[in-house]
Amino acid sequence: MTLRYPAAMALTLALIVCTAGAAAKRPAPDRPAATPPAAKLDLYSRRALRRARTILQLKLLELREERLERARKAVLRRIPIDEMLRTP
Repeated sequence: MTLRYPAAMALTLALIVCTAGAAAKRPAPDRPAATPPAAKLDLYSRRALRRARTILQLKLLELREERLERARKAVLRRIPIDEMLRTP
């Protein structure tokens, strides 16, 4: 296939090469600094987190003791088995 307009083709190729080279040399636009992930932010002090964890652990222990007491009463036949299996 012969080219009808070789000068136009050469000029087009030259423009493409020049603009591609200029675009590569241009620095990237400045982006705003990303905020750190929420996990790294100290939203609560260590003392507050430790206190909340302790409160939750105590609540779980209380619930466990209630379930064990209910099971003990069922074993002693003080409450029916249906009552024992009922959720609090």
